[in-house]
Amino acid sequence: MEISERRIIGALLLLLGVSFLAASMYTGQMDSIVKMLSNAFKTVVA
Repeated sequence: MEISERRIIGALLLLLGVSFLAASMYTGQMDSIVKMLSNAFKTVVA
């Protein structure tokens, strides 16, 4: 793959992540996401 194709794929993945974050904030599921992330980082650090 050329660099331009990688950039396009990266931009699409970034847009998808931001869209999911906005949807979770809109539906009020942000607390569960924060809890899952904190549990994941606790196991990595400990």
